[in-house]
Amino acid sequence: MKHLRFLIMGGLLMTVMAWKFTPAVKAQASTNLSAYEFLLGTSCTIAGEAGKCGVAFGGWTGGAGPVANGWAPFPGNKLGLWDADINYTGSPEFGGSVTIQSGSFDLFLKRQSPITGTVTGGNVTWPPSASDDIGCGEGVAVVLVSVTTESSGSLFFRGCLHDLPAGSVIPPKIWGTLGASPCVESGSAKPNC
Repeated sequence: MKHLRFLIMGGLLMTVMAWKFTPAVKAQASTNLSAYEFLLGTSCTIAGEAGKCGVAFGGWTGGAGPVANGWAPFPGNKLGLWDADINYTGSPEFGGSVTIQSGSFDLFLKRQSPITGTVTGGNVTWPPSASDDIGCGEGVAVVLVSVTTESSGSLFFRGCLHDLPAGSVIPPKIWGTLGASPCVESGSAKPNC
């Protein structure tokens, strides 16, 4: 009986140790993220076009992914924090879109190595009006961002940005899912991308 109890306790201890000290996963299946846009950026020129540089987002893990009302308030699920700095061209407006040109991304998950990367592209598309829904809720934009990392390869953020009408959402909110596929899963359906 003592031998059996020793084997069970040893097995449990090894399982806990393996879970606690597992290194970061090479490419995460998916992680839901929520955040605020806390810096609106400054006017700049990118490849000869008018743009915005230094648009900053900061947030936490948690939420329901790229669906209407998928945003989760702080502290989310308490598993991690993230930030992104984005540079884009185009005009954020209903019926419009912007092209994400560059930026940086950092994700800090509990008991894992940080995932840092370079934003390599993407876009944000707003519905035609505040009462239209293109997949994220009425008046909410759809976001797709690609990130290249050394530790996790190529990652993609598929999400939602609620920032219009200007001044009606303070601070603007962003939420979605970070994953290894450009069309990361959201609930039971794969969004168009």
